[in-house]
Amino acid sequence: MNNSQKLFDLAKSVSANAYAPYSNFHVGAAILSDSQKFYCGCNVENVSFPVGTCAESGAIATMIAGGDKKIKEILIYASSKDLIFPCGACRQRIAEFSSKETLVHLADDSGIKQTLTIEELLPYSFKEF
Repeated sequence: MNNSQKLFDLAKSVSANAYAPYSNFHVGAAILSDSQKFYCGCNVENVSFPVGTCAESGAIATMIAGGDKKIKEILIYASSKDLIFPCGACRQRIAEFSSKETLVHLADDSGIKQTLTIEELLPYSFKEF
């Protein structure tokens, strides 16, 4: 199994654990770090919108807790008819732990629909790569 498929499987699987009682919009994110470890996270809503947590933030926090600091690839998954992109805050969070070459995969039920580098997704981040 290649890394992209493993990221897809992890993100889709963890999205089922999302806490989304208000929107019923389940999102999963999976990271492959530079040390070749996999990490994932899901969205967690809160009745006091917008204090919930995005899936990307959860995956990054898990990566940091696991001792890694660099994202090699990240995949964001949602079972949605429209392809979802990370919000602006998550784009900046991803950039903080990335290099110019970090791949950002966007996926739905049928698989990866688009792949960009973080520089393409957020060309004017608050960080020099």
